[in-house]
Amino acid sequence: MKANSWVRIACVTLTFWAAGAGWGRDAVPCTAHNFEAGLYFGESYGLDRFRPMIGGNVAYGLSCRLYPFVEASYMPGILRTNNVGDAASPSYRQFSLNMTDVHTGMHFRIPIPEFPIMPYVVGGFGLIRQAKGTATFVNVSSFGQVDRQTVTVPSSVSPAFEFGGGLRVFFNDRFALRVEVKGFKPTSAPAPLEPRVFYRFAIGPVFQIR
Repeated sequence: MKANSWVRIACVTLTFWAAGAGWGRDAVPCTAHNFEAGLYFGESYGLDRFRPMIGGNVAYGLSCRLYPFVEASYMPGILRTNNVGDAASPSYRQFSLNMTDVHTGMHFRIPIPEFPIMPYVVGGFGLIRQAKGTATFVNVSSFGQVDRQTVTVPSSVSPAFEFGGGLRVFFNDRFALRVEVKGFKPTSAPAPLEPRVFYRFAIGPVFQIR
């Protein structure tokens, strides 16, 4: 992940922590059988460099600490250029492919008595789907560009594990903001991507529905 992304994460987290320290007591609802709905936006980095993203999730409280959830997000494609040649033949390819992910998993929440901030850790499993698109291959020789080909990249689905954690900062017993960092490990990857671990930083509102 880019250094400035980690700086943003640290600044937002410290701001929430400082703000929460001055709020009233008993601000965190910690009861079972709550439904929770949330929206989030942010960025992902690592699968094919930076991608913006937006999504949402729904969770249900089995207990104060255990919340199974389902979430989905959309990661629009940004034009990429990959070198696929060598020094003698510096060919390259360009592509812009939209992606979505759907995951399910479990939040393990750690309530802090008389404090409006709730840390949590998360683990889960899901699918990452690459939409059908096109890629342009530009073949270059020592004499210059030889040809330019546009090929169709088929849609594909890759299973992926997820892990991470975050903070929920409660303004009252119905509304909170969350800051979250997750890592994803695809078991495979649609070409021309590689199945590397990538990371996602997200922030957004959370609503408790009882």
